[in-house]
Amino acid sequence: MGPANLPGRQLRVGIAGLGVASSQVLPVFGQDTPYVLAGGADNRAEARKAFKDAYHRPVFATVAELCAQHDVDAVWISTPNTLHAEHAICAARNGKHVICEKPMAVNLRECDRMIAAARKHGVQFLQGHSKIYQAPIKAIREVVASGRIGRVIQISAFNSNDWLQRPRLAPELDTTLGGGLVYRQGPHLVDIVRFIGGGMIESVRGVTGRADPHFDTEGHFNALLQFEGGAAASLTFNGYGYFDASELTWDIGESGMVQSKGRRFPGKPRLTGPADIQQKRAVAMQRAPATGAEVKRRQPFFGLTVVACERGMIRQSPDGIYVYTEDGREEMVSAKGHGREFELLELRDALAQGRDVFPDGTWGKATLEVCLAIMASSKDGRARRMRHQVPAP
Repeated sequence: MGPANLPGRQLRVGIAGLGVASSQVLPVFGQDTPYVLAGGADNRAEARKAFKDAYHRPVFATVAELCAQHDVDAVWISTPNTLHAEHAICAARNGKHVICEKPMAVNLRECDRMIAAARKHGVQFLQGHSKIYQAPIKAIREVVASGRIGRVIQISAFNSNDWLQRPRLAPELDTTLGGGLVYRQGPHLVDIVRFIGGGMIESVRGVTGRADPHFDTEGHFNALLQFEGGAAASLTFNGYGYFDASELTWDIGESGMVQSKGRRFPGKPRLTGPADIQQKRAVAMQRAPATGAEVKRRQPFFGLTVVACERGMIRQSPDGIYVYTEDGREEMVSAKGHGREFELLELRDALAQGRDVFPDGTWGKATLEVCLAIMASSKDGRARRMRHQVPAP
């Protein structure tokens, strides 16, 4: 079956995996959008019933059944990390375009199979759930690429939150299954610095740690990434829940919501093991961003990113970015936009314009290569040279 042809109509999207990850995607489907929800798939009967009751769309017990539907143009894959390759290849074989959650896969061999399947069947593969879709990150890249303040010499990316103190299913805490902080949050920081710095990482040195005795998986990491040309990026992430980086970003977090009193961690018993799906879903619902005109939103922040160039520096502001030069500080306001609509719009626009999507599978593979190198370097203390990097457009 060939790829979908879309001129003059909405992009019809099926959701593979109806867990908590999909709950961040489903709210973006509205009446006046260039994309429409075509169906869903999950192997859990309760998840299928909840989806059917809420969205009144067809739902299937397997991803293969969803991919076989003629009225589905693209499949958004939000299944467990170990199933990304299987489901992306299934979608491609059925002529469906693919949007895949991060990380792209759990190893580079799976990435190669996914890329090859998309190319063989003539469909687009879009790496989803990346912070480089956000307007301020794009604006930083534009300033850097313009050469206005010279080449990048340093990038510092820091985040700290309660990732390991949110209810996690057992596979999310098993590094061998693509769990832990580096697999599940590392791609965000790596994408940001690769995109801003041009994409071409030359070498990686990393240190990971498991400081919470109740969870045998990575809860923090540090990394030093050297770009071709000499620029360096330092990455720091702490997920133990004692401090939140939003205190450094005007009390604004990932959703762009302003916490009136800052995000606080009230005294409560710390988690000491995996959760079940009901616990995870309940907390996810509590954390879901509020909607409505009365909700105060600014630009979303994924921690704090500071970029140093030869003739100035850049960081994100509540409404865009700040550019610092010898003339002082200039704010550049970015367009508003929140949620997960960016991936859908990128795919729809690429199809309409007859171009390739970005970020694609080769970008997702390059980001995973860096994450794997951070973990490998931590084991033996040696830097890893990169072999599969691709440039930012």
